[in-house]
Amino acid sequence: MTLTIDPSGVFTIDDTVEATDSDTAGHLGFDTAALRRAQEQAWLARARTSDPQPLSPEDLFTARPGSRMPLAFARLNPLPGSALAQADRELAARWGCTLDALAAVLATAADWPTCPDGTATASSEELAREAAAWSQLPEAQTQAAAERLTLTPDNAAASHDHAYTEVERRIRLTTHPLIAHNGGILIAPWLVHTSQQLYAAALADGRLHRPDTPPKVTQLLERHRQQHNNQLETDLAQAATLAGLPHRSRLERGPAADSGIPGLSGEIDLLVTDPTRKRLWVIEAKNPHPAIGTHNVFQGLGRFTRHRTKLLSKSVRQ
Repeated sequence: MTLTIDPSGVFTIDDTVEATDSDTAGHLGFDTAALRRAQEQAWLARARTSDPQPLSPEDLFTARPGSRMPLAFARLNPLPGSALAQADRELAARWGCTLDALAAVLATAADWPTCPDGTATASSEELAREAAAWSQLPEAQTQAAAERLTLTPDNAAASHDHAYTEVERRIRLTTHPLIAHNGGILIAPWLVHTSQQLYAAALADGRLHRPDTPPKVTQLLERHRQQHNNQLETDLAQAATLAGLPHRSRLERGPAADSGIPGLSGEIDLLVTDPTRKRLWVIEAKNPHPAIGTHNVFQGLGRFTRHRTKLLSKSVRQ
């Protein structure tokens, strides 16, 4: 292999080897194709022997360039019996498809070949068939998912007047990025990519931003979110332990009164003492829903201001 560096900084590599009288039979150059084949075989061998790791729902919907080919489809694989597994099972019963199927159809559509104008037309059956072939999911599920992701004149028309505060809960292009058109569907990969981001963000927040989400699925996703919130409190307590600070986690009103802290209005997520600095930290672990609209931000600021004023007044009295 010969490396040639030009004074401008540009370099070239020649991986051919000139034959000499002392050369022995065989290939003496750098065989990049053989290295790539060996790497692929090593990856496949590790994949066969490794246990599948649980995938978070937001990672399931996170868009990845070239996510259909050559990457294999990664399933959600929730822990058996978990709230997320129950929500996925309930979704399959109500909609005929799982989160895996929704993600597979979106990823397939995001990678769909388009015309020069950036759009393409296809049938929902064709899209479902391609998604099933890639993800190895039942085609009935990917067909049901394609139908759930298609915007039609029927589901786009609101059945009742919406208040301006309900804009983010309407059926819209970001929740239904496949558009019914002349008996088929219109696919705009850039729009599908935006939809993938929306679903990923919504599921990271423990919900689906769709008005037709089955109520039981909504409840189970909220329970899944609460499990993450509980884990946050556990992680905070572990951080205090690693720091060597005395603390009490999830201090409720009864035990707090017994410890000489009467009159608590609720549970303290974490109470930490810092003897060196003579400080007492009262930590509230919060995982608020992100605000979507301007009105959400305004309402959140109002609630925070009122709560802050209440806490300050209470601290002055005590």
